[in-house]
Amino acid sequence: MKIIFTLLGLFVAVIANAAPKSPSASSVTNAPARIELKDQFEFPQKLSFPTTNLTVLTIADHKGSEQIAGWVAPVKERYGQQVAIHGIADMSAVPGWLRGVVRKKFQQRQSYPVMLDWSGDMVKAFGCVNECVNVFVLDERGRILKRFTGVAKSAALLELYAAIDQALTESKHPVAHK
Repeated sequence: MKIIFTLLGLFVAVIANAAPKSPSASSVTNAPARIELKDQFEFPQKLSFPTTNLTVLTIADHKGSEQIAGWVAPVKERYGQQVAIHGIADMSAVPGWLRGVVRKKFQQRQSYPVMLDWSGDMVKAFGCVNECVNVFVLDERGRILKRFTGVAKSAALLELYAAIDQALTESKHPVAHK
């Protein structure tokens, strides 16, 4: 019996190591040069680099979506139009037959465009953490300057502000706090 469990454990370990892995959060240093997804209204949304603005990008699954406002509202309030804010919803867990219903619900809940990632490709490309919001500060060339995950706590928001302020200063954009 012990041999069976040992062989089963070895088999599971081999299979787990053979499975393709998505990049870890720390290994991803650049955003894809072009992100093109449809939003909840089925309009194409694009984010391509280089761009003229510093960008804050949020990526979240359903559970993580509850944490987005804690990051985005303070950034909007503090920086206004100085920083572009984009969001991607990880919809890869939604079965194909249920997508239309989920899209309609999304339309009712969010009036602003949110890119819908049905395949999970952007989640993989950015090395996102599941069940929490992933927040990225991207420079004009699409380099990931800073990344955050989870609930926006005071210390993390201060770190986010510092990263944005530094990037705005380095890119020669005046930093104007509201």
